[in-house]
Amino acid sequence: MAQDAAAKTAEAKAPAPVATPSAPSASAAAAGGAGIQMNFRNAPLEQVLEYLSEAAGFVIVLDAPVKGTVNVISAQPMSRDEAIDFLNSVLNKNGLAAIRDGRTLTIVDRAAAKTRDIPVKVNNDPRMIPKNDEIVTQIIPIRYVEADQLAKDLASFISPQATFVANAAGNSIVMTDTQANIRHMVEIIKAIDSSAEAETEIRVFHLTHASPNDVATALSGVFPSSSGSSGNN
Repeated sequence: MAQDAAAKTAEAKAPAPVATPSAPSASAAAAGGAGIQMNFRNAPLEQVLEYLSEAAGFVIVLDAPVKGTVNVISAQPMSRDEAIDFLNSVLNKNGLAAIRDGRTLTIVDRAAAKTRDIPVKVNNDPRMIPKNDEIVTQIIPIRYVEADQLAKDLASFISPQATFVANAAGNSIVMTDTQANIRHMVEIIKAIDSSAEAETEIRVFHLTHASPNDVATALSGVFPSSSGSSGNN
């Protein structure tokens, strides 16, 4: 009885446990090997970058001032690539961009990203271009229409932050922007280029007695190029 009384007295004197409240602005936890669990509410962008460094092993290099807040609810763990896609989306909204080199993420001003070591891709199939906010340089080969004229016709569709130029020698368009914007532009280019294919027919005529150069010169006078001068008004 004496021992029970002493034990009760000791329990009464022991301090009650104190619950530590979680920060209301952000919470994030790595989901082991299954991925990265991200839940942030009005969290500073710099805090999210610190978390990605800890949870995913990224080395973060800040080459531009980081600003803005993040709101995200991730019920299921994200992969590293999904986390980077999400980060690029957040950075893009804040005028920034992430350049990835292995596990190093360099955060730069979005306008300056165009002159940095970003990926260069060659493709004119929109299905092969992902819908994300990673900034890349895309070379878009053109088959049936002239790249110079196409660049002029589509100039009003280009965002102010993008670059969009024609390469006459290779008859291609060179565009630097987010992959989502590039994909949309490639869809437009492919539709225009494909419509010209239906009107383009190539036939080979074997000449027996005439010179090919002489025939070509004569035909150019009969069927002048539509891109040439139309003469005086």
